[in-house]
Amino acid sequence: PGAPVSDPTRSSGARGRAGGLGRSRLATRASMVVERGLPLLWPLLILASLFLSISWLGLFPLLPDVARIGVLVVFAIAALAALYPLRVFRLPTAAEIDRRIEAANELPHSPVQVQTDRPSGHESIFSQALWREHQKRMAERLGSLGADRPRARVPERDRWGLRAVAALLLVTAFAFSFGPSGGRISDGFVARAARDAV
Repeated sequence: PGAPVSDPTRSSGARGRAGGLGRSRLATRASMVVERGLPLLWPLLILASLFLSISWLGLFPLLPDVARIGVLVVFAIAALAALYPLRVFRLPTAAEIDRRIEAANELPHSPVQVQTDRPSGHESIFSQALWREHQKRMAERLGSLGADRPRARVPERDRWGLRAVAALLLVTAFAFSFGPSGGRISDGFVARAARDAV
């Protein structure tokens, strides 16, 4: 008897499902990284926007050098403190990504995780064949997977709406910077004597 002939339609379908699963995993990984990292970065982003706003509003040239340096030191210390929460950041694991895909697509019986799992206990030829058949049946349920959107829950973490205030101030300061009294980002690092000499 000749070798069994593979079904090209089934093979192309399996490749399509594998490609779709890979894209869903990549998009879900990106979503989970954003939702885990963005809340931790908000303090640093707000602090950076405040520094830009003060610079563009032209406040640094109005300060004596001692006060200017003091403000810079405060910003530097606050920036280090804002980086501290990043110590708890961790990338999502493959299992977490698969569980997220299954939850987002309402897939019971873990059909995504089954594709990379291994059966427990002693593996015989029969158990391997049975497991492959189970994987194949579960894979057939992965026809149109979608990725879950990020859920950063920023409003819950910023109940006072500081991000909106900082964004509004930043836009206003940026527009003000084009006027005759507007400042530059470098103003905070230029001594009064050097400015007066220009």
